[in-house]
Formats: sequence, structure tokens, C-alpha cells
Amino acid sequence: MRPRIRTRAPALAGAAALTALLAGCSGDDGGRESGGTTLGSTSLMTSTSTGGTGSTGSTGSTDSAPTSTTDAPPLCGNGIVEGDEACDDGNDDDTDACLSTCAAASCGDGFVHEGVEECDDGNDDDADACSNACAKAGCGDGNLQDGEACDDGNDDDADSCLSTCVAASCGDGYVQDGVEECDDGNDDNADACRSDCVAAVCGDGILQDGIGEGCDDGNTDDTDACTAACQPAVCGDGSVQAGVEECDDGGESDLCDADCTAAACGDTVVNMSAGEECDDGNDVDTDACTTMCKSAACGDGFRQAGEECDDGNTMSDDGCSDLCKAEFCLEFVNDGAENVNNNTWFDACVAAPGNTVTVRLRDANNNVIYEASGTKVGAWSQNQITSTASVGLQYNVANHNRLITLNNGDKLMIAGKASSSTGCGGAMGNGYGIVIYPANPNYYSNPKLLVFPYRYQVNNTNPRAFSGWSTGREIAWNNGSAMNTCNGPVTPFSGKFQLTVSP
Repeated sequence: MRPRIRTRAPALAGAAALTALLAGCSGDDGGRESGGTTLGSTSLMTSTSTGGTGSTGSTGSTDSAPTSTTDAPPLCGNGIVEGDEACDDGNDDDTDACLSTCAAASCGDGFVHEGVEECDDGNDDDADACSNACAKAGCGDGNLQDGEACDDGNDDDADSCLSTCVAASCGDGYVQDGVEECDDGNDDNADACRSDCVAAVCGDGILQDGIGEGCDDGNTDDTDACTAACQPAVCGDGSVQAGVEECDDGGESDLCDADCTAAACGDTVVNMSAGEECDDGNDVDTDACTTMCKSAACGDGFRQAGEECDDGNTMSDDGCSDLCKAEFCLEFVNDGAENVNNNTWFDACVAAPGNTVTVRLRDANNNVIYEASGTKVGAWSQNQITSTASVGLQYNVANHNRLITLNNGDKLMIAGKASSSTGCGGAMGNGYGIVIYPANPNYYSNPKLLVFPYRYQVNNTNPRAFSGWSTGREIAWNNGSAMNTCNGPVTPFSGKFQLTVSP
């Protein structure tokens, strides 16, 4: 900077001084100094004063001293811009627009220009506290100062330099574009953003309970303990866990039970999708659940508790009613073989409740060829059915005082279990025996229907003494005509006999 120069012009005192000044001047009209300086003409003025006392003595006149001027250097601070001055504001304030050196204030001059500059350290170092733009150094000015890791001159927290002039890094809470997928500002791997700033996803091998994961084994295998949906494998998730489940259809199906075992009747799991009504795990058909996994019911063909019969249908008049009540306490088919070979065959009819007795004869095509009903007379016991006579006298129809009169007029005689007699007519009284007579029974002479075991049932096991008797005559029927058991032979019948006792 140019030093301030302040110069004051000397005063011209007296004629001698003026004369001396002029002596150095040439006498040409141009008034130029020998050094090439042009001087203006100087008028010498003499002033005479009367009545006053002057330096001239008693005359009272005063002579004026001649005045001489020369060029002076610019005067900084006189308020006038001279020479090479950029400015001159007439003061020595270095904080305004013009310095005390008459130079224009500017950034880098070392003075803080008030209202314009924040600072001015007189250097061009952008790394110190005052920038080359005379602004106080600060984060975001684009200049890297001490204590700053970076300064990119913006407040974008998504680039490599944060608005706090800290280098972007995983965990700073800001997502760096193109570098990070997420940044939640923590190192918790269990939330939605991992500690390496990668978004948590199922299959990354890290358990994130914050996003609902129950497990994460780092793979997408649905057959291990952790599914591809990052949930613990369980029965019903729709994926078969190897070595644990037999099947998994996401619930019950016709092939898979709800417990993820293969569906099968008898596995004790009721699979309604497979049509099971029950499953008790056994092969018993007479309990509450059949081996077909159907609830026991009348008509299923199996006789369960409370059923008197079950013929596999719900039709009546076929021996078993639609309520599985026995329509026949006695039913057997005579096919030429020995079909009745014991002495208990009529026990069920004796014990059957009810007072109405119905007999029915069917041919080989199951057509009813004889049917009649009547009412019991008195209570039945095994040895006293239609007769109250002693067991040794029941062979004769005349001793049956409780014959049943059927609705077609025929008479029904039934000998007791322990009745005992032999001979042609006596054979009717050896063990249980059934005879149907016309309205006027005549012992062995006119039976219409005989139902007897081939053998005697009391005292011996020989064939009965009926005329022409054979195994094929256990049911004897002569198309409704009378037969003589002694003078026979009686007529064999191939078909079915049924007897019912009902309320």
C-alpha cells in the first residue's frame, strides 16, 4: 500500500523571496522554466497606505511580498481524488469503501468492509477461518476447513458428504444414494434395516422380529424347519417338512389329515374331507364306528348295541324293520340240507315281546305263498307255548289248550322245548315243533304245514318218525292241502319260513 502523504504549501514572504523565485525563471513570454515547467506570469503589486504606520517608515505605506506556487504531490485525505488515488473520502476509516491509503476497499485488503464483508484476513487461504470471498468459514461453504471431513457446499444428506460436513457412512441415519439401501442410524440387525445398511429381507440369514420373522435360516427351502416365508415350519403351512410330516395340504384334505399324516380309515383321525364320519382306530363293526369310518346306523349291515337285527337296508317286511327291529324271531331256509340241528332254534320267539304271532312261507324266489297272523293265548315259556300239558303229553294236538287261531281260520300249534315223545304222531312232541292245521285239527292226519328239525331234539338224535322223512322235509308244505305224517309221505318244500312275534 502507498503510505499516506500529507503536504502543506510554503508561504511567500516579502519581495526578496519573490525575487529569488523569479530569478530562476527565463524572461521569455512563454514563462517556461528551464526544466520545462511553465509558470504563470506573476504580477507584483505594491500597495501604498497613508495614515498608517508600515514597515517602510514614516511614509505609512506597506509593500506586499511576492507569492510563488509550484506543483505539489497528491494529498491523500484531502477529500479530492488526485493522481493515482482510487478514492479519497477525506477520512482515515479503513472499514468503509475507501481505505485511509486512498485505495478502494476490497476483499483481501485486511480490513473488514462494514456491511459487505464478514471477515478479511488479508490472505487467499480458503482453509482458514475467513474465506477468499471474505465470508466467515462454515460448513456448507464448499471449502474444507480444519475440523471438517468434507464440504461439498450443499445441504444434501443423501450424497457422500452430510450437511454437517461429516463424510457419509452407514449408520449416520441418512440414506446415501446409490450406496445404501437404508440407514436407520443404529446397528440393530433385528429391525427393518440391517447394520450394514442393507434392507432386511426374509432369507438374509438374520432374524428380524421387527418385520415379523419367526426364523431366518438364509435359504428358501420350504421343507426344513424354517419356511421360505421365514416362519417356523408347522403342520398346516402347506409345505411338507422332511422327516416330520407325511403330507401338508394347508389343512385337512381327502388325502391328508389335519395333523399332517396321510389320511386313512382306522388312523383314529376323523377326516371329513375323505368322507369319514368317525374313526375309532379298530376293525370292529359292531361298535359305534364301523370299519368304513361311518357312524353306526340301522341299515349299515352290522348289528350294533340296541339293534335286534340289521340286514343292510331300511326296508321293512324283509325280516328286519327300518328301525332294525327283528320282524322274524325265526327265519330259516330249507335247501335240502340239514338246516336246523339244535334245540334252541325257537328260543328267540319265546322271549320276543308282543302278542301278535305272524307266520310266513316264501318260495325259492322269495314270493310269499302263505301268510297268517293270530294272537297269543297266555304267556309263553320255553316248555309251555300253546300247551300247558306236561312235556310228555304235548305230542297230541288235543293237549294244546292254547292253540292260536290265525286270521285265515287256521290253527297254530307249537310244542315246547322239552316235550318228549316218539312214534309217528309222537314225533310232533319231541323238542320244539310247529304245525299249522286247518280250522279242525286232527293230530297227525291233516297238518297243512310242518316245521321241524330233521332229528329228534330230546332223548335221542335219530331222524324223526314221520313218513318218508328226510333233511329236505324240515319244511313240509303240500300247497295248502292236508298231509298225513304217518301214512304220508309228507311233501318237502324248498323255501323260507318266517315267524314274527310283535306288539
